[in-house]
Amino acid sequence: MKKNLIYLITILLLPIFSTAQSNDLYFTKGLDLYNNKDYNGALEYFTKEIELNPSNAEAYNYEGIIKIQQGDFKAALEIFTKEIAVNSNNDIAYSNRAFTKVSLNDFKGAIADCDYAISLNPKSVLAYTNRGNAKTKLNDFNNALADYNKVLELDPNNASAFVNIGNVKLGIQDFKGALENLNQAIKLNDKIPEAYLDRGIAKANLKDYYGAIDDFGKVIELNPKEDMAYYFRGTQKGELNNYNDAVADFSQAISINPKNADAYQARARANFKLGNYGSAGDDLSKAIILSPENAEVYYQMAEVKLNTREYDEAIQNCNKAVGLKNDYGEAYFDRGLAKSYLNDFTGGINDFSRAIILLPKVEEAYYYRAIDRIQLNQNALAMVDLDKTVAINPDYVNAYYYRGVVYMQTNNFSAAIPNLDKAIAGGINLPYAYLMRGFAYANLKNNTPALADLTKAIELNSSNANAYFERGRVYFNMNNKAAAKADWVKSAALGNREAAMMLKYPPTKVKTNPTNNWVVWKK
Repeated sequence: MKKNLIYLITILLLPIFSTAQSNDLYFTKGLDLYNNKDYNGALEYFTKEIELNPSNAEAYNYEGIIKIQQGDFKAALEIFTKEIAVNSNNDIAYSNRAFTKVSLNDFKGAIADCDYAISLNPKSVLAYTNRGNAKTKLNDFNNALADYNKVLELDPNNASAFVNIGNVKLGIQDFKGALENLNQAIKLNDKIPEAYLDRGIAKANLKDYYGAIDDFGKVIELNPKEDMAYYFRGTQKGELNNYNDAVADFSQAISINPKNADAYQARARANFKLGNYGSAGDDLSKAIILSPENAEVYYQMAEVKLNTREYDEAIQNCNKAVGLKNDYGEAYFDRGLAKSYLNDFTGGINDFSRAIILLPKVEEAYYYRAIDRIQLNQNALAMVDLDKTVAINPDYVNAYYYRGVVYMQTNNFSAAIPNLDKAIAGGINLPYAYLMRGFAYANLKNNTPALADLTKAIELNSSNANAYFERGRVYFNMNNKAAAKADWVKSAALGNREAAMMLKYPPTKVKTNPTNNWVVWKK
């Protein structure tokens, strides 16, 4: 999983004292509307009750809870503060105000309110829960666990506490431990969406992708408006290479929450995998608007621009990425690629070198730096990089191809052949790989395999003038002058001037001359 989002089970309590103490018709009507989930109507009556009876703490409490349900945490904070002014010994009011402070990112203030609530009521499940939530938000995981465990001491069957403990264990990446706690939560109460959401995250991190998908599906069943359930389910479908279905889930997440930058970014990643670069770019543009300080979004945009061959724009996005995160090795790597495609080989080498410092085990950085060094005739340094590439990944067949190129350029034909063997076995740029190996065999006076390789090169690319020319040399040295002449005629017709000279001034003896011009392929 890319990230572990924390989903806390936050609790609000209604007054534990009897509502029978108030005989006021406004309060009673408000309570009736609240119980029937007419929150706007209830709010109107509770507000009227407070106007007539400013000391009714219950009315403040319900009013504050309704404001929280409406997402107006600042208003709720003010209301709970007024409730405390009415009754400073009510631990519930402090605990509920702590809840609003957590929602407003005032975690230290929330802890202070919970501390006071606990001083008033050492058995307050609500206060320990909200204090644990605040500590979790501060990444104070050990102390958060202590608070949640205290909840279980007070209430052993508190499913929400098990969810919160599982949540903390996600934060410390104890995914197996999280799974155990979340299983227990679901056993106690199988209707808590957050329990399935967190369990899905735990399973995803344990690479149980199908199990995670099932859990995220359960969240959607319980709460169809939970955008993060669609988001996480989409990520798991992406892990299973089911990108079309992943796109559908990310789209649903966005329809529920158009400000979900993660969903735009993830949908872009899935569309990228599908080759839908235009759609990917559109989503990344939206993600950048929503999350302009996210270096990864600019890196992804650079990846898109590389694939659409918009190299200058790729460089611009990489510049932005490394500006936000100066140790972003992948972004340096991509910028090196873009510079290389623009023939800025020195710039490419510099960026690949920076990527290697940050990502010393990534073979591609050594490989592409080697290619740039070959372009600048830095063959010795290129060979060092290619050796490092295959040391990290012995199956990196492209590196063997270019080792063959370097050996050909330095006329070390015996060393070139085994490297070209591996390149050919891996299917790498076969027309030129056979051409080079045939040339190497010819220089070693091994005419039979030379002839076979050059013939194969012609079969793969019948317009390669050099292949006909070199095969003509081999035929000539094998005393098959008619075949040699036929190949030189073909080569000359394809534009090879040396072949034309051979035809105009027939030689008495042909040597296969060394060459240093074997940079014939770049990937």
